[in-house]
Amino acid sequence: MGIWQDIFAAKIADVHLTEPWMLQEDDTLQVHVLKRGWKEFVQRRALGRFQCSQCFHEWSSAKVHILFHMCRSRRRGQGTVRMRAFRQACRRCPDPQLAEPEFSQETVERLLHNLVLKILKYFYHMPIQPSDLLEVVVDAPVAGPHDSARCEGCQLGVCSESQLAPVSDAWEPLVDADKARTYLTPKRRGMRPYATQTHQPSSFNSNFPWKCCCIIISPLLCVLAVLLFILLYFTEK
Repeated sequence: MGIWQDIFAAKIADVHLTEPWMLQEDDTLQVHVLKRGWKEFVQRRALGRFQCSQCFHEWSSAKVHILFHMCRSRRRGQGTVRMRAFRQACRRCPDPQLAEPEFSQETVERLLHNLVLKILKYFYHMPIQPSDLLEVVVDAPVAGPHDSARCEGCQLGVCSESQLAPVSDAWEPLVDADKARTYLTPKRRGMRPYATQTHQPSSFNSNFPWKCCCIIISPLLCVLAVLLFILLYFTEK
């Protein structure tokens, strides 16, 4: 959980909130079961990876659910967020144990970005639009139906409330085992922040000077052509 807390603290600092906010893991959270003053945010489209603790089968899912409950205490001058990442079970084992999801560094960054936006909206009355939220399915696409029967979130009613288009799971072993090890659960540590991508200038901007030249030169050529025609006409006479 340490890396999640570090990234969360950095993002809170980026939006210049003076009040401290804490992020905690809580496996007892339930959807729509909130104490007074608490707000809820459910992220339903996140790409995660799983590994069975019994047969070591590995699979990916583009429909991992993460539940956040958040509260701001004016008396204490701080905020608290509790999170729960819902688990999935292996389809190969007859009596599987639920496996914890693992997320890439970029997915964690995007999840916490969306969480901070919700905090700004709920507790600081900032105008946040749905388009401000980042997509969190950021890895290679997966194929195959979502296995709701083995999804803890679906069994608890989280998935059924989603208004988003259906997404898929890849219930096959991961080809690159080394890549899978770079994915971390909320309980693990050791990730380093990824570099933010820079935006390249568009092709329109790069070609803009040439377009200006064409616009200026074309009328001049027309004028010269007319003058040349008049000159030749009177010369012949």
